[in-house]
Amino acid sequence: MADICQNCSCSPYENVCECPTNMGITVTQPACQTLPDGSISGNPCFRPSPENRSYWTYKFLTDNAQSTRAISNFLIPICQNILAANIIVSEKIDGCGSFTPVPFTISSSDPNFGNAPMGFNWLKIETNNRFEKGVCVEYRLEIVGNFPVGTQGIRVKAANNNLTFACDGCFLVPECPAPGQLVVDKNCEEIFMDGMATLSFSIEVTNSGGSPLNNVQLTDTLLFSNAINLGPITISDSNLMVDRTVPGRIRITGNLGTLNPGDERFITYSLPVVNVSAPGEYLITNTATVTSMTSEATDFCSLNLDVVQLSADKCCTVNGNQISYRITLENTPNSPDTRANLTDVLTIPAGLTVQFSTIGGCNAMFEGGGEVPLNENITGPRTIVIECMNLTIPQGGSAHRDIQLSIVSSTTQNATINNTLENVELATGDQIDLGTLNVPFSVDTNYVAIITCTNPCPAPINAAVNPTFSSRSDNSDGNCNCS
Repeated sequence: MADICQNCSCSPYENVCECPTNMGITVTQPACQTLPDGSISGNPCFRPSPENRSYWTYKFLTDNAQSTRAISNFLIPICQNILAANIIVSEKIDGCGSFTPVPFTISSSDPNFGNAPMGFNWLKIETNNRFEKGVCVEYRLEIVGNFPVGTQGIRVKAANNNLTFACDGCFLVPECPAPGQLVVDKNCEEIFMDGMATLSFSIEVTNSGGSPLNNVQLTDTLLFSNAINLGPITISDSNLMVDRTVPGRIRITGNLGTLNPGDERFITYSLPVVNVSAPGEYLITNTATVTSMTSEATDFCSLNLDVVQLSADKCCTVNGNQISYRITLENTPNSPDTRANLTDVLTIPAGLTVQFSTIGGCNAMFEGGGEVPLNENITGPRTIVIECMNLTIPQGGSAHRDIQLSIVSSTTQNATINNTLENVELATGDQIDLGTLNVPFSVDTNYVAIITCTNPCPAPINAAVNPTFSSRSDNSDGNCNCS
């Protein structure tokens, strides 16, 4: 675009363009020009509101050689979108006072020079015998609006001579700005907290072209499964309209107004996932489209929302004085691959001494602190917290952990070892957790010492203590599924 008009020094005198003399005629474009208010400014230049006008000045010099012919008319290329009503052409003949408006014509073709360059029209000025040879004449174009500065040759008709002045980088003329061009950039993400998610979206709309775009319309469409219940929307632009009348679809529309070259509009909105009715992998798609009369752009993004539900099971087996507990986490139908952490609490009652042979690769700590050793006596009462971390549960599959211990000795005839799966939580940070079925889940193992006599007599003389074991597994509904 032409620079803003500012003071220009005419000394030393300089030209922006000065093509070599041809047939006694020279065309130049001075570095400084005189504006209608008499001020001296750079050439070309632009004065913004309230004038909103750009100024372009050219000089034509004719020598007095006998072979030189006087200028009949000349052509200056200008942007084809400039209307004649928005142009004033003023002429100043050297030594003859100030600038005076002169007539001109606008056309796309000329009988002597043919079609104007692509994107331009010819601005044609006839001299009409106002001057002959041995003269310098200055012309100033005053045009409404600012325009990019292009370079094009100037054509001069002198009698039968059709002359083109187009030396390197000359002349500076008002060319058409590049058309407006809409660009839209769409982004979306899932933000997880406490096992639930918020869906976050952004739309960046830019006019990357060279012309203003009016009445820019936005349409943003969010599509999702009816199994997903989305909460209230938080949107950065309250002037936009939100339509939620169709299940599984949210449509945001509105007028972004006028985008000038380089202008941007940035819009964000977010919605919490309130709940999801069933586990699964859900695709959420989002398409943003912006349109104006002359440009259109679209961008797309998608989210894959993983919703997980697990089911827990616990059972036990007894072999002599050895007890084995099995913890199972199973993926429910349609639930995607996931990873989970579990917390299991085992209580050794008073009167029993046990040893652990394996804790299934999990971490076991005494309540109150201290790591639980393997193959060492542990005398009750003690509470042991077992944590199994980062268990991989594939889609349609399960994960198991086995805990094994032996009763080494007892000082009681009746005791119960309680083992409860207290908590399961996802180890991933990017999935919605619908919870784990059957948690908490408990298994009790009963130790019973029965006194018997192999040869009964009137009074108990020789007695033996023979311990027996039984186990009971209870889930949340009280049913027994292991004995």
